[in-house]
Amino acid sequence: MRRATFAFVTTLVLAAPVASGIVNIDDPPAGVFEDEWYAIMLNNRKSGHMHSTMERVRGPDGRDVIRTKTMMMMVAGRAESTLTVTSQQETEETLDGRPLSFTNTMRLGALPSVMNGVFRDGKVHISHQQFGQQAVEQIYELPPEAVMAWGAYREQIRRGLQPGTRYELQLYDAGVSPSRVTPAVMEVLDRETIDLFGRKVEAVKTRQTLRLQGLLGAGSTIESYTWMTDAGTAVKLRMTMLNIPVELLACTRSVALSKNDPAELMTQTLVDAGRRIDRHRASRITCRLTWSGSKGRAAAAEIPETDMQRIVSRDAEGIVLEVSRRSSAGAETRPATQATGLPEDQRERYLEASVTLNHRDPKIRALAAEAVGDEKDPWRIADRLRRFVSDYVRTRDLSVGFATASEVARSREGDCTEHGVLLAALGRAVGIPSRVVTGVLYVEEFAGREHVFGGHMWTQFWIDGRWVDLDSAFRQTEADPTHIALGVSPAGDTGVADMVNSIWLNMDGLKIEVLDVQ
Repeated sequence: MRRATFAFVTTLVLAAPVASGIVNIDDPPAGVFEDEWYAIMLNNRKSGHMHSTMERVRGPDGRDVIRTKTMMMMVAGRAESTLTVTSQQETEETLDGRPLSFTNTMRLGALPSVMNGVFRDGKVHISHQQFGQQAVEQIYELPPEAVMAWGAYREQIRRGLQPGTRYELQLYDAGVSPSRVTPAVMEVLDRETIDLFGRKVEAVKTRQTLRLQGLLGAGSTIESYTWMTDAGTAVKLRMTMLNIPVELLACTRSVALSKNDPAELMTQTLVDAGRRIDRHRASRITCRLTWSGSKGRAAAAEIPETDMQRIVSRDAEGIVLEVSRRSSAGAETRPATQATGLPEDQRERYLEASVTLNHRDPKIRALAAEAVGDEKDPWRIADRLRRFVSDYVRTRDLSVGFATASEVARSREGDCTEHGVLLAALGRAVGIPSRVVTGVLYVEEFAGREHVFGGHMWTQFWIDGRWVDLDSAFRQTEADPTHIALGVSPAGDTGVADMVNSIWLNMDGLKIEVLDVQ
């Protein structure tokens, strides 16, 4: 459960502009002019480190460029396991702040996934690689005001730290979304004295509000705060994700690399159900979802309707849902059609190969053929694929990050996310449009808590004009009605934001009141 959230925290922290000491932004010095170390604190416990460098170097065409490198490692406790995520980013920009290229390497599973990008003529050309397999190049248009690390730093220095200053940056981080910029409103607040491991530092508090577009259009916002010295050095960054405080504190290299004491994050993301539910016998549940603070209306706008899930009502505080078990009985009487009623552009979207769901991988195609055999009926194919994945993933390992389907096909380990992406990839391999669903699921006990909803991922296949819910992690071809969808995604190459921003962000302050069970 909930590993995608951890990856998203990593990406967002890396995306936040971290400035170094003030330099001449029109003529920065040659060589390394920034070298900063940070300790990462999750829930007030040291859980990793970040190292950022910025240097002026000679580019391949003979012109000087600014190269920024950022490396991050975070660990967190997950019940009795420990999850480790590492990420490395390298960007090159012109001296006046225009993006030239980038490389993002993220290790969420056993092997890294690499994304490379080159900017030409107002477009970014992106390629992905894993297991030595190169995905089809993606090309996206970007606005001319798009900035990365050095461009954001230049603008921060140019604007200054006068309280009341407010401006907007169009941040580009392919890990968040390769196809679009992320608008970020920057505000300079007040002066404060902060504590950095016993060292008192005078700094100016600034606020960054990132607007992340959701798949359903409403989107979400994330607030973070950065404290900067008068010299322009970022000495502290703070944000909250899933009610978990996340901080970066400037420190020496030895402190940053000192022993970690990973925070246990699972229990803080569980949502009380308030009662016991027999999810195996339940045919329908009605529940009310509300959020603490003022985000109820925006969060509710991102909740999807699916074949199982119907929106009964919305108000300023939340939403009422009815989730019903949809039987697949009688499939033998249904016509063997797989994409009835699905618009062609959507059909292509849910059949495409991506890094996460690379159904062109020979290993994926071989597994799909093994699972399906000579079966032709899509309903029976769906059941065969679900049963195959439930048995094939033999190690339920909470220490895996967020593995791609190709990796799961080889490692045969993981949790609900790995079950979900492998099943979706196998569906596409046999021509069934598929997508992943991220939300919450009721469990009687988890991590020492009873009767709770916890973050979960499952799969949907498009069969006979509807999205059919399949949960291979819980061995359900007919998903029980305690599956509450917070978002859906094609799991394409459009970034972490499309996968999780309208999903896991909407678990912040989430409360679920079960109104009725039938």
